[in-house]
Amino acid sequence: MQTVPRPILKIAREFLGLSQDDVEALIGVSRKTIQRIERGDDVIVHYVASIQRFYEDQGIEFVPPAGDRGWGVFNANTKADPAKLNALENIPPSKRKRAEN
Repeated sequence: MQTVPRPILKIAREFLGLSQDDVEALIGVSRKTIQRIERGDDVIVHYVASIQRFYEDQGIEFVPPAGDRGWGVFNANTKADPAKLNALENIPPSKRKRAEN
């Protein structure tokens, strides 16, 4: 697995229609760590690989640069239905306490 640039991971998350809280609830990597990864801050490589692998398992294909083109991101979930961003049946609620209005 070739490691993708960290800003591309943010694009993949958004392409799946997921928030940072959703990813935290689904794979257990803290939202703060996800934020740091997406900013390009130093984090343990294991977390970056875990998030990339999760996105790939959810139908994201990362396309490495070739010729004069940069990184690409494809979402296999949109093949049959362009409106279907992910195949997740149920996203558990975040464990983060939300302020009640």
